[in-house]
Amino acid sequence: MGPSHGSRRHLHREIGLLDLVFLSFGGQSPFLSILSYGVLVFTSVGAIAPLAIMLGTLMVLINGLVVYRLSTRFTQTGGYYTYAYYSLTKRLGFETGWLYTIYAVLYGAAYVIAASSILVEVVGLPPLAVLTAIFAASSIFLILGIKPTARYAMVASVVEAAAMAAVALLFLSSTGWRLYNPLSAPVAPGSLAAAAILGAGIPTGYGSITPVSGEVRNPRRNVPLAVIAVILMGGGLAALDVYAIADHFIYLGGAGGSILDLMALRFGLLTLSFVLFAAINDGVLATLAFMIAASRTLYAMSFHGLIPRKLSEVKGRSGPLYASLATIALYALTLYSSYLALGLAAAFATLALISMLANSVVHVSANFSLLRISWKRASKRRLELLLSAAATALTIYLLLQSLGGIPLPVVTGFMALLVLGFLAAEVREMVAGEEEEE
Repeated sequence: MGPSHGSRRHLHREIGLLDLVFLSFGGQSPFLSILSYGVLVFTSVGAIAPLAIMLGTLMVLINGLVVYRLSTRFTQTGGYYTYAYYSLTKRLGFETGWLYTIYAVLYGAAYVIAASSILVEVVGLPPLAVLTAIFAASSIFLILGIKPTARYAMVASVVEAAAMAAVALLFLSSTGWRLYNPLSAPVAPGSLAAAAILGAGIPTGYGSITPVSGEVRNPRRNVPLAVIAVILMGGGLAALDVYAIADHFIYLGGAGGSILDLMALRFGLLTLSFVLFAAINDGVLATLAFMIAASRTLYAMSFHGLIPRKLSEVKGRSGPLYASLATIALYALTLYSSYLALGLAAAFATLALISMLANSVVHVSANFSLLRISWKRASKRRLELLLSAAATALTIYLLLQSLGGIPLPVVTGFMALLVLGFLAAEVREMVAGEEEEE
């Protein structure tokens, strides 16, 4: 499907299943997600937060099953953009690529800010210096190429998963294994939906998998397996940790301070030091995973001539170097403008919410891609039809319900970016039409 890659624009298939799983698990940044998205969900809906995260995970899992099916059909680089480009229209492909790039840049940038916030809070380092250091580390790994990144991710992610399990056990044991019922906390449907959209920000890190399909060995097998494994690992561990922390707050108190203060008080400085290491590591790895995903989306769009061809040139081990440099520039613009305009806390909340709204629309596009493919042979693909219809309905429902619980300036900002994408697609088609007439 699609043209064959030329030598100077070809990406090598050099990463396997474990590389992909741990790179994407690191991209979820599950521990840092608990300290950022998890806290945001908890402050929004209180003790029902674990349920909101599981609801968000369910949405991600259903959408992930759609991606599972699509990834067995399309093995090129580009992920969601590629699905829309080939199964819908070129224009919808452009708009999906546009929105996915917004999602990948803002989602990754939010993690830089989250990690910076933790270091500023605990160590007292200058915010701008910390933000720049984490951003620089991720950028260097991006230029080094995907293979060194995957090796680093494998070691770091194993340590991360172990840390998350240990934290859950520590908090649950601290209450004498008394467990509360999260369903007993009343909450408005709109607030729960908005919290679920935020909760989906934890397992949705699997979205960094499909854009690198063109660099995965045996992609028809490895990409679908990685998608499901990462959603269940990340969402399950995060929900468990948030439940354990909420359980501690309910039975022993301590909600007045931060989670980091609580860890230092209850479990000592050694535990806090390990948690800080995990948070910093997450900041680098999550940002890096989505930098790679954004650069590969730009590469694929360039390969098809939708954006400048220069971005699809491959330079040795660095891969699509110019697409990577463009990604770094987009991250720098997002990071520094949001931090200088809003400060760390408000910048994180704004970037997180806009990125998750963009992610929801991107998944609606993927759902329609599978729906259209399945419709052509509906009698033999009833299961895929049902799956894509259910995923579309659930995602649209949660998206619309969440709008009432999200600040109006954030929704306005997202809509502005959405309209800008439509205008960019229109201008591109007008220019292409004039060139054909000439």
